[in-house]
Amino acid sequence: MWQFILVMLLLYQETGDLRWRTIRHRLWLNPPHDPRTGEFRRRLWWWLLPIVVLTAIYQLQIQGMVGKVWVSIFPFLAEPPNLDLGSVLNTPEGKAQLVGNWGLLLLMVVSALFNTVLGEELVFRGLLLPRMAGVCGRWDWVMNGVLFGAYHLHQPWGMLGSVVDGALLFALPTRRFQSAWFGIVAHSGQSIYFTFLIFGLVLGLG
Repeated sequence: MWQFILVMLLLYQETGDLRWRTIRHRLWLNPPHDPRTGEFRRRLWWWLLPIVVLTAIYQLQIQGMVGKVWVSIFPFLAEPPNLDLGSVLNTPEGKAQLVGNWGLLLLMVVSALFNTVLGEELVFRGLLLPRMAGVCGRWDWVMNGVLFGAYHLHQPWGMLGSVVDGALLFALPTRRFQSAWFGIVAHSGQSIYFTFLIFGLVLGLG
């Protein structure tokens, strides 16, 4: 939530108002624009399909390997044992604690909403990326990914993986079409997946 509040405060300081028209324009919360003409093209929304698929493939099949390479180079950044959510959910005790725990599900939904939609994406792809071209030029999307990875210092074992998806899957499409919705939708896939996973466990379907 602090990320959302920070974005609103900085935007108000920059523009002097928080009307939706201002927010939409300054944070690139607008439909995709043709990179050549700068005009809105409805058919550009179709680019979300391959981007979402590529993001899912990367996060489910490749990101783990990237993390292993990263940790092999810097072993002191390895994830502490028993901290992985999957290892907890794979135990009968962990699953039993989730059955009927609707409060945890609600917390998961709120956390996901403020993390990927109203948090990280508004900060990195909405607030920072449109303003980075003046400093970083055409490589602004790369530096945006680097900053996104550095932000995940609290999960150092995944920093390199966050740089890759932050740059290639979130920042690059957002920059190309000048629409933060591309980063938001791609980034939210993981949150939706985990939300449905927790929902099933709360229902006792695990």
